[in-house]
Amino acid sequence: MPINFNVGRADLHFEAGFSEPDFALFRDTPALLRQLVKSLEPHGVRLSDIRIEQGGGTAADFHVLCCLFNLLMTLRIHLDRIEVICPELPRDYVAKFGAAIVDALAAVRFYRPELRFRAYALSTGLHGTLDGKSPKDYLSRFVANIPIGLGSSVGTGTVMYFGAEAERLMCSVTVDVSSVVQDSLFVRTHVIWDAKRVEIQSLPKIGEAFVRQALTEIGLRLPQ
Repeated sequence: MPINFNVGRADLHFEAGFSEPDFALFRDTPALLRQLVKSLEPHGVRLSDIRIEQGGGTAADFHVLCCLFNLLMTLRIHLDRIEVICPELPRDYVAKFGAAIVDALAAVRFYRPELRFRAYALSTGLHGTLDGKSPKDYLSRFVANIPIGLGSSVGTGTVMYFGAEAERLMCSVTVDVSSVVQDSLFVRTHVIWDAKRVEIQSLPKIGEAFVRQALTEIGLRLPQ
């Protein structure tokens, strides 16, 4: 019987890698910015939320930065990828974040129809309590032989890696004691999809489905 995993804190990192660096991506920066603003206005973006970052002046540093949802989401468009970082992922923002990511990717593709994505990567970190079980007791199922010469064990953790399956190129699941939320379990799911086999519009749906499947496989479930 799966154990209820009551998530109290979450984060998200998404990346869409290009098949190759697009050195003409910023050739018409005003047109790119115009398309971004048009696509992200429904998500509350303002002109003051978008700026061009040059960093150290290298091609790798140059990017367009866009902040959304009062800095809960940071989106960066580089020459070789689009990166989205959400240090906090409130439950009632999951659908909003998914829609904004889809619209951002679609905006870049509309501006550069010849651009091709190589892969999509999604990493989610979840901190939460377990119904009727401590994180230490839950984690004991994954590590049976714990060295005793180093002192009393306060917990264990493990990382599991998996190979290609259907549209997935690889995935991994990390389980550990949370170092951020007291008396909580930490679960990180990471997956990379083949962009040739995944439609942009389907990313939120398959992303949520993967997280739920990964939790199910390790004996956890998200309460409805």
